Amino acid sequence: MRRGSAVTYLLARRRAWFATIADAPSGNIEMESSEIERIERLILDVRAGRVRAFELTRPKRVAVFVTD
Repeated sequence: MRRGSAVTYLLARRRAWFATIADAPSGNIEMESSEIERIERLILDVRAGRVRAFELTRPKRVAVFVTD
């Protein structure tokens, strides 16, 4: 996947986690918050070219290989 597409994908996953939190009843959202933090870090790393591949495991497993 090209770098720009990978960033766009990560932004979409981040929005989906925020939607999950918004739809959740007032409960424990620690896992969702940690996923958002992880994705935010990945966005910065992919954008800067520090990451060539990453894997997300929630909600389903996906591996992404970043190309220039």
